[in-house]
Amino acid sequence: MASNPSIAGTDPGIAYIPGPVERMGRKLKVEYLGMASVYSIIALLYFGDFLFWYQTILATLGAFFLFLGLKKKTEDHVIGSLVLLAAVSVAQGPVVQSNWVVPYLLFGFTIFVMEGYRERRPTRIYALPAVFLGWSLVDSSWWLGAVFSCMYLAFPRAEKPHFRRHLSYMLIAGFLLAFIGHILADRSIFCASQFFPRGRVPPDRIELEVLAAIGIPALLCLASYWKKLMAPHRWNTLFFACLAVWDGRFAAVFAMVAAVLLCATVFRDSVDSPTLRPFFKHFEWHYFWYVFAVAVWAYLSRWGIAF
Repeated sequence: MASNPSIAGTDPGIAYIPGPVERMGRKLKVEYLGMASVYSIIALLYFGDFLFWYQTILATLGAFFLFLGLKKKTEDHVIGSLVLLAAVSVAQGPVVQSNWVVPYLLFGFTIFVMEGYRERRPTRIYALPAVFLGWSLVDSSWWLGAVFSCMYLAFPRAEKPHFRRHLSYMLIAGFLLAFIGHILADRSIFCASQFFPRGRVPPDRIELEVLAAIGIPALLCLASYWKKLMAPHRWNTLFFACLAVWDGRFAAVFAMVAAVLLCATVFRDSVDSPTLRPFFKHFEWHYFWYVFAVAVWAYLSRWGIAF
């Protein structure tokens, strides 16, 4: 396949010459192998300690939907997958410890839906009522996804105002269905008003350090890019940052929100930089082979062959 002589975001006067690794990678479609390797690493090294295999798959799907929500911001697999791995590192302990699989999956899916709504994929919002209903039937934390989605009402759609009206309808329907579903699941109106996830999971020292590693840069970006940021990214980051220190599961959710913010600010600027863009594109094709090697090692370790 012929390659373009230049890359979007670079100086059109500077020719971009793909290296042999990139040329071979394009022929072999190595980008699919690389991203499959990233998800294999997440499943085996981060979410591989669940009692049942389907829990590992569901938790990994949560990370998959998060990546889909991040991808359009950078158009770069390296940055997107590294930020994804950072977010999953925060979630590993609390999600595995409390079997908080379905809420983690559905929050990742909610990010995918709402970022699609912001990026001109508005029809995804029609899935929200079903998402909140299913979430409420298994856990009392469904309001996390509802609050996250409500923040997108502050996103102006001046060119097509009916999109925001449709979003408000979907959110109202989602709230009603989720509350009714929660009542049916707990068989009590009083229990349905309990919005905290069952059994507190306080983050330990290591989890707090990992949280700080992604949270502090996110808050710095929030302050630096405040005027440029869209309202949903501002208020979601602030809201979930306030919750993060109370429970490890809230920290896992905040890490996802922080990943969205980072990819919408500093990493988007760096990837789009005329100076750095060629470097990222060259390195990307090497990176796919690196993560493939790590994934092979993870599989061999799981089978007891490698140490």
